[in-house]
Amino acid sequence: MDGAAGVLERAAPIAVHLRARLPTRSLFEIAARLAPVARATAGWLVVNGRPDVALAAGAQAVQLGRTALGVEETRRMVEACGGRLAIGASVHDAEGAFRAVRDGADYLVLGTIYATPSHPGIEGSGPAAVAAVRRGPRSGPVPPVLAIGGVRADRVDEVVSAGAYGIVVGRAVWSAPDPGQAALDLRRRLDGDPDGDTHTGERTGA
Repeated sequence: MDGAAGVLERAAPIAVHLRARLPTRSLFEIAARLAPVARATAGWLVVNGRPDVALAAGAQAVQLGRTALGVEETRRMVEACGGRLAIGASVHDAEGAFRAVRDGADYLVLGTIYATPSHPGIEGSGPAAVAAVRRGPRSGPVPPVLAIGGVRADRVDEVVSAGAYGIVVGRAVWSAPDPGQAALDLRRRLDGDPDGDTHTGERTGA
C-alpha cells in the first residue's frame, strides 16, 4: 500500500489500479487509504470490478472486466447511490470496444497489445488494434483508449501514434528497481516531455 501511495505522489498525476484479490473489508481499507492520496495529487484510484468498494472508499473510477457487472448496470448502481465514478471497460477487440461504447463506458482498457508473461500463450494484437478501435463505430465517437499488455517505455510512442490516450502497465512499474521513477518516466514519455517540464493528466495507469 505504501508503495502505491509513493508512486501516486512521485509520478503525479497518474492512476493506480487496485486489483488485489482480498476480502472485501481489506480491499476497502486499502482503497480508503489510497483514494485521498490520488485526489490530493490530481490522480485517480481505480478499483477493479467492485463499484461498491470504489464508491464507499471515495475512489475516482471502477474498472470492469468480463466477469464484473456490465457498464449499464454499474451506472445504474452508482446513480442510485447518488455517487460519481468514472466507469472503465476492459476490452479485447473492436467489437467488444464498440459494445462498451454503446453501453456508456467512460474509457476503454484495450489489450493484450503485446505478448506478456501475465497472459502466456496469447499473442499481442499490436498497435493496429488500437487504431481499429479509434476509427470508431458509425454511431459516434470513442472515449479514451488505454493500451495494456506488454507496454514498455520503448513502445509508448508506437501505441500513442496508433491513437492510444494512455497506457496501463504492471511489470514496467512494479518490477522496476524504483517504481516511482519508472512511473514518472512513463508519464513523461506519454507527455512527450522526457525532461519533465509539462504534464497532461493521468494517462499512465499502474
